[in-house]
Amino acid sequence: MTRLERAKEQYLRGDPDGAADELEALLEAEPGLTEPQVLLARCYSRMRQPADAVAELDEVLAREPGHPEALALRGAEHYFEDELDEAEEKLKQALAAQPGLVEAQVRLAQVHTDRKEFDDAEAVLAAGVETAADNADDLALVRMGQVYLAMQRRDSDGALTIISENEHLWEGRPYVASTVRSNQAIIYARRRDYGQAKELLIDALDLDPYFHMARGLLGQVALLQKDYQLAADQLQQVVENGDEVSAYAYYSLGASLQALKRPLEALPYYQAALDRGLSGFPAVTARVAVAIPDVNMRYALLAVFVAALAWLALRVFSPLLALALVAVVGVFGFQIVRGGR
Repeated sequence: MTRLERAKEQYLRGDPDGAADELEALLEAEPGLTEPQVLLARCYSRMRQPADAVAELDEVLAREPGHPEALALRGAEHYFEDELDEAEEKLKQALAAQPGLVEAQVRLAQVHTDRKEFDDAEAVLAAGVETAADNADDLALVRMGQVYLAMQRRDSDGALTIISENEHLWEGRPYVASTVRSNQAIIYARRRDYGQAKELLIDALDLDPYFHMARGLLGQVALLQKDYQLAADQLQQVVENGDEVSAYAYYSLGASLQALKRPLEALPYYQAALDRGLSGFPAVTARVAVAIPDVNMRYALLAVFVAALAWLALRVFSPLLALALVAVVGVFGFQIVRGGR
């Protein structure tokens, strides 16, 4: 078996690291080989190393400007960066070079979906079904695209039907399966079935450990379930390894560490969330935590504030209304002092 064949096998079974090692060695010995270089770009993309992936693809396209697979993958990298116009341009170039390239069709459908151009997305995916025909690999990609379209249309039942009817297509295709399981988890999380969502996200990460979006969602679900250790473990990995980590991910990590009675460790994450534009109730919580690091001091100040509010409310409102006001303020204040839980 050649190095390239080994790399393909490793990549397809969900080991982009091992595949990348083989391909880097191959390209060091024989620079400029297009097929290994394109596959290496795929590996880097799966390993969430977008700059490396783009560098390989740009080098290929400098040599072969019309290479369909490289154009499709370059379009995908633009898509991942929310550069939808650039993604559309590259994907259409790929399809002009190879009209039956299903991977480019599915990604183009995702571009239309993100723009809320649902009819266009549906038409592209319908063409993809015809192109895929009996090719299970291509059909799996198209069905994955249809799941995403149904979800963005808020047709959760439709998405779950597509998933259940195509279980045979997810088997043996770890990257497609991990995306589908993550989407399935989002549906269950929206329905507040956090236990099912958690199981699906763990399955997704078993298939693709680099899937930081799934890891971040698992951290959020674990936080809602009060599994603070799991939440902290997952969110820590997202913060350390993810690209463009959201303010809410930093905040949730801070809240998880606060719940684990590690308030000093939580402070930098609360501050990072504020620096990234955190707003609303979480921002109030984070600002209080940063301003008053001592949790006991926060509780003491809350007790004094609530007592003062009760004294004032009893002099202005009826006892029942005063009690209601103090109760509401006390509940929100308690949540803020505890770090947002």
